[in-house]
Amino acid sequence: MSAQAATAEVDETGMALAVDAAAPVRVFADREFRGLTLAQFTSECGDQVAAIAISLLVYGRSNSPFLAAATYAVSYVPWVLGGVLLAPLTDRYPRRAAMLVCDAGRAIVVGILALVSAIHGIPIAALIALVLVSSFFSPPFSSARSALIPDIFDNGPPYVRAVAVGRILQQTDQVFGFALGGVVVAAVTPRGALALDACTFAVSFLLVISHVKERPGAMSDGTSMNALGLLRRIVPDLGIVWSHPARRVLLMFTAASLIFMIAPDSLAVAYARQHGHGAVAAGLLAASQPFGIAVGAWLFIKFVPTREQGRYLLPLGAAGGLALALTCLVPPVPVACGLWMLSGMAQAFVVATIAAYNVVTDRSLRGRANGLAAASIAVTQGLGFLIWGGVADFEGAAAGVAWAGITGLLIVTIARYFWPYDVIDGAWEKLAGAQERS
Repeated sequence: MSAQAATAEVDETGMALAVDAAAPVRVFADREFRGLTLAQFTSECGDQVAAIAISLLVYGRSNSPFLAAATYAVSYVPWVLGGVLLAPLTDRYPRRAAMLVCDAGRAIVVGILALVSAIHGIPIAALIALVLVSSFFSPPFSSARSALIPDIFDNGPPYVRAVAVGRILQQTDQVFGFALGGVVVAAVTPRGALALDACTFAVSFLLVISHVKERPGAMSDGTSMNALGLLRRIVPDLGIVWSHPARRVLLMFTAASLIFMIAPDSLAVAYARQHGHGAVAAGLLAASQPFGIAVGAWLFIKFVPTREQGRYLLPLGAAGGLALALTCLVPPVPVACGLWMLSGMAQAFVVATIAAYNVVTDRSLRGRANGLAAASIAVTQGLGFLIWGGVADFEGAAAGVAWAGITGLLIVTIARYFWPYDVIDGAWEKLAGAQERS
């Protein structure tokens, strides 16, 4: 699960958002939202296809699971910096213009990546560097898009429905993009898939420029956005966020959980190759966990009462770790897909933890708190890619995933002895109260 996926939307009062079954019909009637959503769907699906392509390309040239996993890991680096530094720039400049610049930049860089990938002697480090550069455009694009939606719907009830639709679509994009990615890469080669990804950003650019209205920047008073000043605020802001016990626990547990639950994403290609399969199997393996996340989140929110959700954090974390640990049996690809889907379903608690995190955070602090949360999660996910990729280099992809699961069980066991039950119950009482007032 990506850092951008591991966030939860809340309304202006901090209340968790509920999914309305009739929401898509109503919000898609708005031309601007329709254009933004089509742009999101197009570019995110293209990103998933490209992720499979570049991982296969690097693995094919290096035969190294670690380097293949590193291509995923570098895409998280911009979210560490962007969550804290780049995203605020979308308050200083017009958000439509920021999105257009990001789309144009990604189209150009990924297009260059597609061209140079045809050069057999190109260093793998150069390919990974281009992936890194293209990824730096993602945080400000995502921030600008999220900030535009309240402007489109004037923070009214349709805004809540629009955000809910966007969250569902994000998980659907990952499932569809990864599953389709294997088929596309097998049909048009990794180079062709990268070219296709560049085209999706061009399409997104056209959708934004043709559907989204021009608006001035939010900071229209001429206030400057000083990068040095932003850097100086990182430590004080982190201290403010960290000082609250509920925020501290929720952030630590979510970040620690994702460091082991990210293993299937990083090793899907290597696992498929080590079982003698190609791009199609890799795409299905990569899609299994996002599919489980979507299903698990829906079941969790629908059937578990809000006040009781906090009690399931540790059991679900343990269940996710156990599902991954069973990969030590080196099951065939269909069985591995099932296990990894179960580990995704166990990640249902992430949606609830981030929602509770927002509710216990004052509105005036929420932007900084979420930026720092995104950065923390990106760090742990990036470390997870590198750690489990390194294990797989020595012991194989199945061992990499299995050791991630065992580590997860150890993390949950340790957390159980220090778990602040009163703090967690209080956070979920506040979350339930916010939902009842909405």
